[in-house]
Amino acid sequence: MRDDAVVTFDFLVGFTIFIIAFIFVAAMVPHTLFSVQSAHIDYDAVAYRTGVILTEDPGMPASPDFPVWEQEEPDHVVRMGLAAGHGTAHILSGTKVARFFDGSFQYPDDFRRSLIFGDYPYSFHISLTTLDEGTIQSVGPTPPEQHGIVRRVVVVRGNASLMVDDALIAASLLGNATADRITIEIPMETLLESSVHPLFKIDPRTDYLEIGIRTDAPSLNLSGTPRLHDIRRKRIPISYTGYTLDHQDNILSFCLLPQTNPPWRESDSISITFAFDDPDDPPEEITTAGVVCDYDVLIPPPVQQGILEVAVW
Repeated sequence: MRDDAVVTFDFLVGFTIFIIAFIFVAAMVPHTLFSVQSAHIDYDAVAYRTGVILTEDPGMPASPDFPVWEQEEPDHVVRMGLAAGHGTAHILSGTKVARFFDGSFQYPDDFRRSLIFGDYPYSFHISLTTLDEGTIQSVGPTPPEQHGIVRRVVVVRGNASLMVDDALIAASLLGNATADRITIEIPMETLLESSVHPLFKIDPRTDYLEIGIRTDAPSLNLSGTPRLHDIRRKRIPISYTGYTLDHQDNILSFCLLPQTNPPWRESDSISITFAFDDPDDPPEEITTAGVVCDYDVLIPPPVQQGILEVAVW
């Protein structure tokens, strides 16, 4: 009788230990599996979020007046974004793309601070493949086997341009007159009309605007070194250094560069005057030709299709 009691007691002790061990293992195994699965989901989520920021957000510099972070130093960029503007999802700015991949931002710190965000030290690989030319731009190492990834189809928009040839110069002159100066009028309201498709809309506050003038045009009286005479906002001269100017092969090339705080607004009209007379021996009467820079004469920005890929691990 006593032996039966001992056997029963031993059985209860052993069974109790087994149940405790089983419960412990059952509690630990799902937690381990959940941790592995959630890490994978987290990588996909971070990759997706990063892809959304890059393709739908124009970014933000430290001074958030206008989204031209590509003109800032890396430590002055709050958030990177490649979209040409607000409401232009999947339409990327060529200048933002060029700055993003030009190597001036240090991997991974600058990108983690201004793009990936979060406290976890994610690694990542971001690439843009253009389908038309087959070029690949990338930042970051090759991803390992386990990583989250997202791909988005995009178009990369280039810079709009205006080529002022003899026909445009002569159109604003009377008779056989020749121009000593040329004024390019840039009407902001016209360029920013809501009816213009975002793929072709030009905003001189945030986009590069290239202007070329043929200095060998018969309607142009070239008697001096081609030069920029002045830039005006609402007919008032202003000081503005955000441009490049070059004269080669009978073409005066001018590029209006975006700035973080441009001196003009949506309702303004910008006047850019170029002089071709001799400043030491100017003509008694200066003849100025006028060209309105609108969508009738602008050369649309070139576009390229591409695939943006973001891998995170």
